[in-house]
Amino acid sequence: MWLDAQAETAAELFWQLAGKPEPFPRGLERPLALALPVALVKLPRLHLSGVESWLRRRGAPFLFGCESRAVRGCLVAHAGQGLLFVDGSDPDDEQRFTLAHEIAHFLVDYWLPRQKAIEKLGPELANVVDGLRAPTLSERVHAMLGSIRIGPYQSLMERADQAELTGIWEAENRADRLALALLAPPGMVLRQVNLSAGFYEERLQAMTAMLTATFGLPYAAADGYGRGLLRAAGKGPSWVESLRVSE
Repeated sequence: MWLDAQAETAAELFWQLAGKPEPFPRGLERPLALALPVALVKLPRLHLSGVESWLRRRGAPFLFGCESRAVRGCLVAHAGQGLLFVDGSDPDDEQRFTLAHEIAHFLVDYWLPRQKAIEKLGPELANVVDGLRAPTLSERVHAMLGSIRIGPYQSLMERADQAELTGIWEAENRADRLALALLAPPGMVLRQVNLSAGFYEERLQAMTAMLTATFGLPYAAADGYGRGLLRAAGKGPSWVESLRVSE
């Protein structure tokens, strides 16, 4: 299964709210503006301190509670809305993946759970979820049982080197899986790529080329995603190819 049920629902809902799927390579900026209450902000050489300064100048003091560092992107969400920051000095393909990753976090980790909690426990719970008032004992019990997040939400997309990014698919991280599915739906990728080559490295090369050229993924993400798709499709390395012979 490519996505768990919640993430699959989130992907379908995103395109439903956006009106229609975007052509490839997907930039996601226009669909984001149409689908979700999230504003996109691009800042050069993105640092957490820069995000804090940007928010403070606009009368919204917010602290990440950690030492400032460079990040590819971050999301700050509150009261059902979000601000999504992306490093505007990154290459287009990196910005595309960062944006998709933070959209996934907003949908699956914040917005949909918040909507579900309010629908389940009533609109009066909105102020509790948003941290504007303390929950009653009953509300605390329900929140614990439902794992409902209370207060502002934040997520960070760290700067990782290529070796770390090649583990995207294998790590089974839901946000990464949803981000990749938004940018390059697995079924569509497998229908378009030629997997007839006899050797795994040739199949991987064809897959990675397709994911970067047609779907606009950064190379490291394409490599990790491609390896996962090939294994899932039964086109991974053979037993012999997977051997690691030390000299």
